[in-house]
Amino acid sequence: MTAEACRYCLFFSPYRQGTGHIRVKNLALFLLFFFCIQPAGCGVFQKSDFVRVQKQREAALRYPGANWIERRDIVRAVVDYYGKDRNDLVIGILTYAAQDPQPAVRIEAVQSLAKIKSDRTLPLVKKTALEDRNDNVRWYAIRALRSFRDPSSADVFIRGLESRDWLIREESIKGICSLDDTTVRSRLIPFIIRALNDPSTSVMLTTLRWIRTRDDRLYAAISEKLRNATEYNYSLIQASLLALRGYQLDSKTKEKVIGLLLHNNPQIRVLALRVLKKDSALEKQE
Repeated sequence: MTAEACRYCLFFSPYRQGTGHIRVKNLALFLLFFFCIQPAGCGVFQKSDFVRVQKQREAALRYPGANWIERRDIVRAVVDYYGKDRNDLVIGILTYAAQDPQPAVRIEAVQSLAKIKSDRTLPLVKKTALEDRNDNVRWYAIRALRSFRDPSSADVFIRGLESRDWLIREESIKGICSLDDTTVRSRLIPFIIRALNDPSTSVMLTTLRWIRTRDDRLYAAISEKLRNATEYNYSLIQASLLALRGYQLDSKTKEKVIGLLLHNNPQIRVLALRVLKKDSALEKQE
């Protein structure tokens, strides 16, 4: 079962019954949405834009009196009304939904914020990833944050690695590995190495599979994982070989990889051959 499936099963089962209405404690906040819409001049406002903004207005009007399932569906649909401009109402609805009492609605909100990837919404996704009281919402927020690939998110991912929830740690290391090489090399290598030694096998394997940055410190940790892997630990061997491709091998690691050419698993044999071919090509470049 995937991490997302785990999250879905753990989260949605308690909410399959009951559709209570939200108490809108601060109606003024919602009224602000409507002031964001400015009248359009004749001949400028295209029909498609008019329809899109009208849909935004309808969604905003429906949201306060809807039950949590309807609110979730509104948030899911409103992202389709996001365009090149006139998006204040969409962002306003998603901002409000990110603070909804129901975790399911907040999850839908951060997923929608990830789809539009607006710089205006990045701080809200960070805040949710760091502070939401529900671990399921935090997991989805960290996942959404990864899609921005913004270096300023590094501290959020680092905090995620400290979680007791292995799913959050797993998603956080994906976020770190998704950042650009300069950011990773400057300050994040120690955290990747920490994840390589995580007590959760899933987090450790995910780290090996997601590493993209080439660095001598990472090579030392990855090659040690491979050399210490037992013959029947197929997942660890495969993930280590994937992470080693692109490095020039030291003698001990090269000997280990050569031995894997005779492994009884065909996928491991193929991966070992690819690592050796790349190593040979790097030697010729010297």
